[in-house]
Amino acid sequence: MTHRLRGIIFGLVLCGLTSLVAPVFATTDFVAPPGRSASPYNIIVGPDKNLWFTEYGGEKIGRLTTAGVITEFPIPGALQLVGIAAGADGNIWFTDQLTGKIGHISTSGTNLKQIALPTGSFPQGITTGRDKNLWFVDQKQNGYYAVGKITVTGKLTEYLTNVNAGVFQSGSFVFAEIAAGPDGNLWFTNPQANTSRQIGKITTSGIISFYPTQDLPLGVAAGPDGNVWTIDLSHAASVTPAGIETEYPISNGGSTGIVTGPDGNVWFTEANSSFGKVTPAGVVTEYPAVSPTFSSLSSLCSGPDRALWFLGFLSGNVGQLTTGGQVTNTYPLNAGSTPDFGALGADGNVWFSEIVASRIGKITPSGVVTSYPTLSPNATPWAMAAGGDGNIWFMEVAYGQVASITPSGAVTEYPLAGTFAFQGVTGGPDGNVWYTVPFSAQGPSIARITPAGVITLFSLPNPSSVPQYITAGPDGNLWFVDSATNQVGKMDTAGNTLAEYPIPTPNSNPSVIIAGPDGNLWFLQNTSFGAVAKITTSGQVTEYPVQIQAYQNGIAAGSEGAIWFAQYYPNSVARVTTDGVVSTVPLSTPNAGASAVTLGADKKLWVADGFSGTLSRLSAIGGTGKNFAATHGASFRGYVASFVDGTPTATKADFTTTINWGDGSTSPGEVFGNTGGPFKVGGMHTYTTAGTYTVQVQLNDTVDKSSYLASPSSAVVK
Repeated sequence: MTHRLRGIIFGLVLCGLTSLVAPVFATTDFVAPPGRSASPYNIIVGPDKNLWFTEYGGEKIGRLTTAGVITEFPIPGALQLVGIAAGADGNIWFTDQLTGKIGHISTSGTNLKQIALPTGSFPQGITTGRDKNLWFVDQKQNGYYAVGKITVTGKLTEYLTNVNAGVFQSGSFVFAEIAAGPDGNLWFTNPQANTSRQIGKITTSGIISFYPTQDLPLGVAAGPDGNVWTIDLSHAASVTPAGIETEYPISNGGSTGIVTGPDGNVWFTEANSSFGKVTPAGVVTEYPAVSPTFSSLSSLCSGPDRALWFLGFLSGNVGQLTTGGQVTNTYPLNAGSTPDFGALGADGNVWFSEIVASRIGKITPSGVVTSYPTLSPNATPWAMAAGGDGNIWFMEVAYGQVASITPSGAVTEYPLAGTFAFQGVTGGPDGNVWYTVPFSAQGPSIARITPAGVITLFSLPNPSSVPQYITAGPDGNLWFVDSATNQVGKMDTAGNTLAEYPIPTPNSNPSVIIAGPDGNLWFLQNTSFGAVAKITTSGQVTEYPVQIQAYQNGIAAGSEGAIWFAQYYPNSVARVTTDGVVSTVPLSTPNAGASAVTLGADKKLWVADGFSGTLSRLSAIGGTGKNFAATHGASFRGYVASFVDGTPTATKADFTTTINWGDGSTSPGEVFGNTGGPFKVGGMHTYTTAGTYTVQVQLNDTVDKSSYLASPSSAVVK
């Protein structure tokens, strides 16, 4: 059985079990103030002449008057609100891609109604067509997508595009968009996996046409000149009704927002949190970035006050922009604590970064959170590691430098002119701290900094390298991933690059890397589906496909001997044994946005949940099913599974278990074992018919409120 197939089967078993036994356990969560982020994503003008927007993280629909009064309406059960449109019925319509629903709400915030789409649907962009119906793009799990039409009374029709845009990417933050064109048709883009360099058109009768583009379209809008306009990765472009494209280069890379402004020009957002405009004749004007006040401009619209209104996705705010390019007002939502990364400190606490808030936090084993501001404002604290000096070291991406924080919260920054450090930092076996410098005057390098702050750069042999994450290996060397060359490299503590080893999957986008409990190095691959991989110290790579998204930043070796990492989507933490068997543990907080896992001093796993602003705690538990034989019509009594818990103080009283016997019946199991384990699960059952049955045991940790599945076993019944 391949590892990919094994992972799929585990997912199917999980679905089958939870349909029989409702999981009542989940992770223990601790809020990192101020908690959940709003993450506003799309903004429109409503029929009431107010601004309306979706909150991708906050699970709310927001209303903002031009006078600056904000009202937020929670959507019960929502997970990821993406698209929004003004309906011909006077309601506000929206999409919730993770629940697979389209909903509407009145302009007073009442009369909420949600309509479920077929299973496997992930609705994204939505707009109203000239036919007064709502039109939306429906991404499917398998990569294919459809364009849907829904009447204001709820009648649904979908038109398959027969185009595969890649496996559904919840964490791409760049979703399919659709707009009513000047020609009366609907025009749409689907950039989610960077595979679909084309723009689509659908008539109101459902006829679909595609036109190739030279660049990847991110957003789409009706232009003032009878054409459709797109914002691309590196261009603004016009597309005639016949599909002929004309591109206009931009300097800072495109983002997702585009609209015709009240001045008759097309306005768009750029990747560096700036704005640009292009006249119908193709003259481009670009404006300075509005960061750090606004970060990641996701959408903009033309307001009823002849101003442009826009959203800061990461900064959690709404802004007002004049047609002269000046920001005139800022309206804050909840930016949240946005925890990410993590490291176990010498003080026994788990430390984490708060990216948008520009703070460094720590959480005690009992869940008490304290945070400290970075020395420089808006530093974007990133990767972190414990140094040999007892301090926590981290990257400040906004300044391209490394910094440290003492256990009492005193921050020191170490700038080095001519360099830009980015993501990776680790404590070295030599007592120094090592970090990656993808850009410097002397080329891509690995940097060493002593506890006293002396920095030395060691150049990599390939000038095309982009070193990112780094760790200390079991062989006494430094190991790093090179995303540009798709390799894993190693360097000794004298600064000599010893080797670089190719990763079998092309363009695997490797991220975080750690030393595993098996003497190998483990790292994540951020492909459209995702994978975890191990590499021996001699350079042999083995890959295990497992779904992960949003460029995950944390991976940890659990105290029970397996590898753990957050998946972002699905909303869970994945466990992989050192021989590649994958299972998952769901997170309790909806749309948590988990990205990093750290092993604490208490041998618990601590998960940084970016959107929910929480730190989830769970035990490192792994279970294995035990095959057994039974006789039908006779009572079986015996062991059906064993498991280990990496927490030394764990007792059998900390667990309850449920056995799915494979014949449609379930019953509680009993746990046996001494403090610290290993533990066994026993049960009693009578099969009525001979045959071979797949048995699955669910382990419920009552201390950390988590649910785990043991690997399946077989019961041979005579």
